Amino acid sequence: MLKAYWNQLTDVDRKHLAGLDHLRALAIILVFLCHYRAYDRPAWVNEIGLFGWTGVDLFFVLSGYLIGNQLMQQLKTKHSIGFSEFYLNRALRIFPAYFVVIFLYFTFPFIRERDGIAPLWQFLTFTQNFDLDFGNEATFSHAWSLCIEEQFYLLLPISLWLVARTGTSKRGIWIFLGIFIFGLLLRGINWMYFMKPFYEGGVADNRFVTYNKWVYYPTYNRLDGLMVGVAIAAIMNYHRRWRVWQATKGNLLLVVGLILLAGAYFLMRGDRLAFWPTLLGYPLLSVAYGMMVFAALSPSCILHRIRWKVSTLVAALSYGMYLCHKFLNHLMQGPLDDWGLAEDGSLRVLICLAVSILGAWLLNFFVEYPFMRLRRHLVKRIQS
Repeated sequence: MLKAYWNQLTDVDRKHLAGLDHLRALAIILVFLCHYRAYDRPAWVNEIGLFGWTGVDLFFVLSGYLIGNQLMQQLKTKHSIGFSEFYLNRALRIFPAYFVVIFLYFTFPFIRERDGIAPLWQFLTFTQNFDLDFGNEATFSHAWSLCIEEQFYLLLPISLWLVARTGTSKRGIWIFLGIFIFGLLLRGINWMYFMKPFYEGGVADNRFVTYNKWVYYPTYNRLDGLMVGVAIAAIMNYHRRWRVWQATKGNLLLVVGLILLAGAYFLMRGDRLAFWPTLLGYPLLSVAYGMMVFAALSPSCILHRIRWKVSTLVAALSYGMYLCHKFLNHLMQGPLDDWGLAEDGSLRVLICLAVSILGAWLLNFFVEYPFMRLRRHLVKRIQS
């Protein structure tokens, strides 16, 4: 069993989408470095970590593509969506590890990276991203993105089914553009209402908390990446001409994505809470990461052709790392002090990263893997 389990974690055969593994590994490393800035750190961690929050946007694009592609393939082959199968799959993939970590946070307060934490019911209902006060509820605050993804998983199958039943692919494109533009405009309106006073002489002490609460965390402001991912899935499933072109232009798409990402970096490097970075930065980020995901799916792209077991392993453990890295970083600071490691040293960061990977592996082996086996059994029963 152990050999089969390890092979599953590090499988890099030709059918495997290695390019997406590289991007998923990149996303979790960016998030890790962003959150490590809560401690003394070397200059390189600070420089990368300042942009590391965008790893969540990359996760959104990846989720939008992977879930959208799964559902669209069902629509293409079966002309319907297996709702019970889909929701069971998602529940057994997300809930077990998530609820274990929630249990740890609420049962053992000493592991908390901050003092305050949102009410338990918000975590249990995946609504913690609404009205989240980062100033007083910073513990496990990064669950906000998981809340958005769960809400997305709940609504996307129904939405695609309705579009397939009542419309055409052209109507689907208009709906996508409408949601994308609506999110952009709503984010701008929220900024004008909640953030403009800070830029007109208001007290700046609460600016970051207010921005997170009303602009950064709410689902309706953060649909850009998910919608871009769904658009990529639609291209790969329903637009053969674009798919044929993409198959030979992977590296070109990757370069375009990196150029757009550089543009987003310079736009948001200064005051990313300002109006124009808020209005245009998130869609630019999403399109940039979308180009990179689109490139990674191409057989001609270097990301697709390079196969590293390390990337595949980190990608497979990325969900567990996302759940546990903040409290593990917190717990490691005392022992690292006792060992006499420099607080701003790179070795300290790398040890914390290794511990996060180890913690994610334990979570995967003892919690996620058994439920994945159960999931396969239950799905077979539903399909039969």
